[in-house]
Amino acid sequence: MQKKTPKKVIIQLIKDDLRHQHTVLGLNLLGFDHDNGMLDISRSVFSLMELNLNDRRLDHLTDEYCDRAYHVTEIAFNDNESFERLATEIYNWLALERKKYMKLLRKS
Repeated sequence: MQKKTPKKVIIQLIKDDLRHQHTVLGLNLLGFDHDNGMLDISRSVFSLMELNLNDRRLDHLTDEYCDRAYHVTEIAFNDNESFERLATEIYNWLALERKKYMKLLRKS
């Protein structure tokens, strides 16, 4: 049986993703077209939370994650509490999505 990844680790990954997005989006606002500098950390987060992005029932996750993560533009780069809070909110939302998904899998 695979060992479950601790919540703290996943939240840290989300926070790292948010910090990276903050930097890339900030550069874009300054006129640097750095869209291909985006990382796909969210895919790793989804995988660690056992959310199969190949399942069409989860197509909405990527867009919703991006919408939620976009709020990072409202955070000052040195505001660690806000980064932590946003990362935790995103984790809690994903945990609810995982719970719904697991219920769907059991019914199938």
